[in-house]
Amino acid sequence: MRGRILTVTNVVEQLRRAHALVAEARAAAVRAEIAIGEGGEIFDGATRGSIWPQVVQMRRLSHDAGDDVRLANAALGEALDIIDGYCRSIAGHGIAGVVTGADQVEGASSGPAGERAGRTPDAELIAERVQAGVVIRPGSVDRISRLPDGRTVWAERGSSNGGVEHILSKRRIEDFANVGVPKDRMLDLVFAALERGTVVGYSGIDRPVYEVVFEGERRRVAITVTDTGLIVGAHPISLKRKLRTHRYRS
Repeated sequence: MRGRILTVTNVVEQLRRAHALVAEARAAAVRAEIAIGEGGEIFDGATRGSIWPQVVQMRRLSHDAGDDVRLANAALGEALDIIDGYCRSIAGHGIAGVVTGADQVEGASSGPAGERAGRTPDAELIAERVQAGVVIRPGSVDRISRLPDGRTVWAERGSSNGGVEHILSKRRIEDFANVGVPKDRMLDLVFAALERGTVVGYSGIDRPVYEVVFEGERRRVAITVTDTGLIVGAHPISLKRKLRTHRYRS
């Protein structure tokens, strides 16, 4: 029996399926970590002052379980990176279909100093947004991506509603630098969080906080995206910061 010859398209589709399942498992790990943490806090409050020996054992088990889930979360994040990297190596794009330097238009100029050059927005995705009647300025799109859940998100330059200039403002550059992310990697982190990160809570008025393993490190970044897909703002969040589990303040 002859073995089936897999085309690049076939392999990419299999990689997408694997990526979706791993992402689902990672989302479950994040939910488990949050539940363990909240359950531990409730248990600590209910048993404060108790000398019952099983209370100490319960706290240790909760701590150990939290560590195990965090390790699983990190490992699954690395697995997503590997799948995405393999997809890029064989197809020239990641799982979410972001156009990278391999697809650079000949003669395209680099952006401002310190920013990564060679990234050309996907014209087909932009055209889809235009045809759908979405307000988008094609000539101002800096980067655009279709997410695994089917949504299309993009960042624009020169927008009064936020966007690239807002994300790369002096204040935000300092914020990201303080957590070890240089200016030329800020947008990469934002898109990585949207493409393969998991919402682990909320910050500010209603800004979702995404957690993602980025370049081998677990990162959290709060990102605001409009209903149509325009990315208007983002800022880093400390891993130690306690987040709201509900979108809006009660």
